[in-house]
Amino acid sequence: MPFWGSSNSDKSEQSSEASFTSDDAAFGADPGPSSFGGGGGSASAADMQQFAVAMQQQVLVQTIISNLTETAFEKCITSKPGDSLSGKEVACIHATVNKMMDTNEFMMGRLAKKQQGAAAGGFQ
Repeated sequence: MPFWGSSNSDKSEQSSEASFTSDDAAFGADPGPSSFGGGGGSASAADMQQFAVAMQQQVLVQTIISNLTETAFEKCITSKPGDSLSGKEVACIHATVNKMMDTNEFMMGRLAKKQQGAAAGGFQ
């Protein structure tokens, strides 16, 4: 059965299995000079800077998700967790996450307005 669907088609099962268990030559092929580390120093400083920024953003997103998960769990899961969450726990987690997302969106908007005001020479 495909991961996201409930199709009973054997063909889709075989194709999804093949995509994960295939021993294509592409996995053992030489990556060439365009990949990181494969070109003997062909990556420019701009490429490295872009890669570093992308990694910093990924770490930031992972940290935020971790903090959000920890906060929602501490606030909403008050009893010993079972096999599944109760309706009350699900509603609490949903409300907590939405509240944090709305607060973040509001704060980002305020910061953007302040930066625009500062760039224009005025403060709000």
